[in-house]
Amino acid sequence: MQNVGSRASWQSTVPGTRIRWRVFARFLAIFAATTTITVLAMLVAQRMLRPVPAGWAVVFIELVGSGTAALLMTMWLHRRIQRLVHAIQSGLPARENEISTDPSDDLFAEVIPTWRNAVKTMQDRGQEKNEEARGHYETLKDLMRMIAKAVDERTAYLRGHSERVAAYAAAIAWKMGLDEERVERIRLAALLHDIGCLGIEDYLVMKTAPLTPEEFEIVKAHTVKGAAILRPITMLQDLVPGVELHHESLDGMGYPYGLKGDQIPLMARVVAVADSFDAMTTPRPYQAAMNADYVLDILLRLSGTRYDPTVVRALAELVTTGALEVKNVRTPVSFRMRKQVAELV
Repeated sequence: MQNVGSRASWQSTVPGTRIRWRVFARFLAIFAATTTITVLAMLVAQRMLRPVPAGWAVVFIELVGSGTAALLMTMWLHRRIQRLVHAIQSGLPARENEISTDPSDDLFAEVIPTWRNAVKTMQDRGQEKNEEARGHYETLKDLMRMIAKAVDERTAYLRGHSERVAAYAAAIAWKMGLDEERVERIRLAALLHDIGCLGIEDYLVMKTAPLTPEEFEIVKAHTVKGAAILRPITMLQDLVPGVELHHESLDGMGYPYGLKGDQIPLMARVVAVADSFDAMTTPRPYQAAMNADYVLDILLRLSGTRYDPTVVRALAELVTTGALEVKNVRTPVSFRMRKQVAELV
């Protein structure tokens, strides 16, 4: 084992040793050539000139010779370094072959392949990590879908509610021109918007009769309970506003905090419209399903006070153009015959 380790250590130092010797050899060649020329020039000057001019000539020739040697060495090294940097930045195999086969540029011939191998290894490892993280993220999303389904399956009338709200919210966000990442995060927040219902007693969630004021206060706590479930999970912390604040109202009459206007994050405003739209277009124990156009009329009347007008307009455009289809709706009902919208959603 020691022999293997020492051999690997020796091999790792070979490129550096070779570079040092190559630099030394070239510097020595340039220095020897310029020194020889300088000495010959000084001898010629001493023979042909008088003592005083010859002395000044010798000084001048020494300076010129030293400057020439320094300039040649600098140009030589600068050219090689430039080619090395270009080769590393380009990362083209053709450049690697070009440098390794050009005798004038063999200074870094062994460094470039090593560098590229190291970069390739890092890229491969990074790709593996990205694929692994992507797999974990997909698993997390599957788990989120399972949780949302478990929440909805507690009562028959909520079956599929979270999936529909997620689809509506994503469509609205896309219609509003949000980027793909924000659309996906809003979709996931909408998918989990009722996760806090897991902390509400079954008899309240499944109750078909109207809730008492005390019972309604308990049910309202599902927003903060849902936020408490998600907040410790780092990857899901940005979904908390959509879960915790989707029952807030622009006029400050919502819950749990009574936020107003721009105090309510856009994510929560989108989820609020999507949630209300599905609640009114599907049958509930306390109401029959309403026609989508009728529901849009309600939402438009409440936009600016309860709902964000921009979000409602986006939903209206999706429905009226057929981009968002609402299936299995029942016969429209009179809005006056039903409870107040604030109690419906």
